[in-house]
Amino acid sequence: MDLDDVLQLLGAHGRFQVIAWAIIATANNFPSVMHMNIMTFMGFEPNHHCKIPDNSTLNESIPVELKNGLIEVDKCHRYETFYSNDTTIGSRSLVGCDNGWTYDRDPITSSIVTEWNLVCKDNFLPEMSLTILNVGVMVGAVLFGFLSDKYGRKKVLFGCVAAQAVVGGLLSLSVNIYMFICLRFIIGMLEQGVNITGFIMAMELFPPKERVPFGIIHEVFWAIGAVLLGFYAYLFRDWRHLQLIVSLPVILILPMLWFIPESLVWLISKGRLREAERIIQKAAKWNKVKLPMNILSESKGDTIEMLGKIKEKENIEKERIYTAIDLFRTPVTRRVTICLSFLWLVNIMVYYGLSLNTPNFQGDMYLNYFILQIIEVPALIITYFLIFRIGRRWPLCATHVFGGVACVITPFIPMATSSGIDISWISITMAMLGKFGITASFTILFIYGPEIYPTVIRNTGSGFGSMWGRLGGILYPYIIYFNKVEQLGDFRTYMPMVILGVLSIVAGFLALPLPETNNRPLPETINDLEHYEEFCKMHSKLNNENANI
Repeated sequence: MDLDDVLQLLGAHGRFQVIAWAIIATANNFPSVMHMNIMTFMGFEPNHHCKIPDNSTLNESIPVELKNGLIEVDKCHRYETFYSNDTTIGSRSLVGCDNGWTYDRDPITSSIVTEWNLVCKDNFLPEMSLTILNVGVMVGAVLFGFLSDKYGRKKVLFGCVAAQAVVGGLLSLSVNIYMFICLRFIIGMLEQGVNITGFIMAMELFPPKERVPFGIIHEVFWAIGAVLLGFYAYLFRDWRHLQLIVSLPVILILPMLWFIPESLVWLISKGRLREAERIIQKAAKWNKVKLPMNILSESKGDTIEMLGKIKEKENIEKERIYTAIDLFRTPVTRRVTICLSFLWLVNIMVYYGLSLNTPNFQGDMYLNYFILQIIEVPALIITYFLIFRIGRRWPLCATHVFGGVACVITPFIPMATSSGIDISWISITMAMLGKFGITASFTILFIYGPEIYPTVIRNTGSGFGSMWGRLGGILYPYIIYFNKVEQLGDFRTYMPMVILGVLSIVAGFLALPLPETNNRPLPETINDLEHYEEFCKMHSKLNNENANI
């Protein structure tokens, strides 16, 4: 019997699958989202100025400038001073902060910025650590994708969760920024071993028709983990304590992972049918469903036949090896690849860029972060109805454009009206709507992208799009870095959100040349995609003929 039929007989919402899915969703979402977003707090740069010499006063030592009615303090220079008859005399020449810096300890008492003085000429290092993290994510996607296919999903997931807890704990003991960056690279690698492997395992628990709804609900755990990080950050204002509390409790999840079965899809693909049978019978017992023994292969002959089919499929795949070059060989496939690659690049860039930019929004940082994360839950719920009722293409376009427009508007909203009425809440509302749009578009893209590519290059196309998404992860820290570039003047406060918003709008319109896949057959060959409308009509005609037989 086919595995999908067996999963259906077990019950699409059976207790065994749902419990296993919930454990996996917790294990792979909570630590991953926390490690990806934690730099919002650990890399926080507070207000600061040069530490003033003894016997000097602040107004004598630190240059200030009046801009738009606000006093702006020079963060990287002070007036040179010299001493004569125990009296401090101010000279007008400027020097760097040779005595160090004085930091505002509210709202965060200690970050990597304040501990290692990552300001002024070194203020790019927190963003570099994020870039290196995302380089690690790219490496981990390739490495752990290979390992999970070769050695099994469960081993990779269990090993990466345990390693992530250990490396996360070591990260809190970093003695300098360079040790910190190296360990963050490893965290990025392990994040993919946890996140991608866990997601695949979770989806392989269910028959095909149930994978989309459970996949969307699976992302709710990501949003909950992000909100939980904000709660931890509010309680633990020292970056080392925050890093520990994010890392070590994950160890409590490890005993629960013993309950998780190895992927049935993987076991069958490796010809390990007896192990698959044992898991199926265990699930049936949990679900109080009676299934015949050896349901995958009712006789020795069936087992041999199934193993023969597996070998035959492997031989066929070896005869024709598809590569990334096939993504560009033909016109329609090339157009799909270019559009999806740009969509992935921009989507990841905007999604993480909004979280990292939270401290630069008006109002309380913790409240803003909470709102920007909790908005993902309604975004996911609405997305679920959009993709089934309207389709994939138009909602993807609309949510990208909607989120982009909201991002562009956000930095231009003043804190108060000319009469003094506080309207800063409008700014965070617009940022919230931007996060709503980009979360919805991310969810659609996650489902829609693999559907477009034909079976023969589906994994290749999905991996290629993911690679561009990771490139977006590498770039977004430097877009937010514009906030620190003093030479840009007032433009530095506008540029990050405007750039993210404009890119999101452009990406939205690039969804329109893509084919709609809702309630339509998935293409199997490149030729099917090149003549997709004809393929869909032929498929519909065959289904009608079979129904009449």
